[in-house]
Amino acid sequence: MSISEINKHFCIFGVGAIGGLITANLKKNGYNVSCIARGSTYDKISKNGITVISNSERNQFFPTVYKIDEEIPPIDYLFITVKANTLPAVATDLKQHIIKNTNIITGMNGIPHWYFNGLNSKFKPLRIEAVDPKGVVSNCLPPKKIIGSVIYPAAKLIEPGVIKHISGNKITLGDPSGMNTERINILSNALNNSGFRAPIKKNIRDEIWIKLLGNVAFNPLSVLTGGTLEEMCKNLETRSIVEEIMIETRSIGEKLGASFPISIEKRIKGAEAVGDHKTSMLQDFEANKPIEFDAIVTSVQELGKLTNSSTKVLDIVAKILKLKINLLNIQ
Repeated sequence: MSISEINKHFCIFGVGAIGGLITANLKKNGYNVSCIARGSTYDKISKNGITVISNSERNQFFPTVYKIDEEIPPIDYLFITVKANTLPAVATDLKQHIIKNTNIITGMNGIPHWYFNGLNSKFKPLRIEAVDPKGVVSNCLPPKKIIGSVIYPAAKLIEPGVIKHISGNKITLGDPSGMNTERINILSNALNNSGFRAPIKKNIRDEIWIKLLGNVAFNPLSVLTGGTLEEMCKNLETRSIVEEIMIETRSIGEKLGASFPISIEKRIKGAEAVGDHKTSMLQDFEANKPIEFDAIVTSVQELGKLTNSSTKVLDIVAKILKLKINLLNIQ
């Protein structure tokens, strides 16, 4: 651990499965880490810390815990690991903790609010309404402070403060400008030293689109069918729908300058290999929680209109999913 890393304050807002895992790993390896929690999560972590269950091991860690309205020491790296659909609502509360030297890492699914910042594109000035309604997120979480990330570990929240780490340790990082900066190297080193694999990519947007290919195709379809990744891939009918949505999505990404180093067939096979796993959207739906619809689905539809791209199959799936959500009164 370098002197520059020791002096940095890492803070995690959203101490669920992924946020808790990041907090625990940084704490385990001696970093100055705290977390911001709410409600019963604050109470339980304050009393019992964070427990991570991995294979046969069970480890407990006690980070400093704050409430969002408390005074918090200056934050150098703020991880925001809440569901994308809650970001506009919490961004205003977080604004008070973002100072001159704060870097923001948004670890959530879908198209991020900062997507066009630093991108050499004719679309650069545009704002994505689906994830940044009326610009509230950009106003509170300035895109120039963002370090892009794509988070891959699979983890499950057993109860507040208790996390089961299922698999994976990759957290890909990238500056929206494509530059290899000191701030991103410090973060990468800290994560690498804490048991993660944190490569730095010149174009983090490519990685975002590759993950989104799976999310936009499998997640909404899983809610409609109740199927696991393996089941949706092995069924010829649902597999063909997945493929069509991925083709539509890839076309949009390419028009925005993204590259896709793997084929759609390989992307589907990779999902199938995960096996009997329910998507995060299906898990939220079954738990009667709001789902990440706008960041994963609506944003792609919005970018489809922007680039004059067809989203015919995705539109059909989205309409049926909206009806199902409305019928069950899930907000």
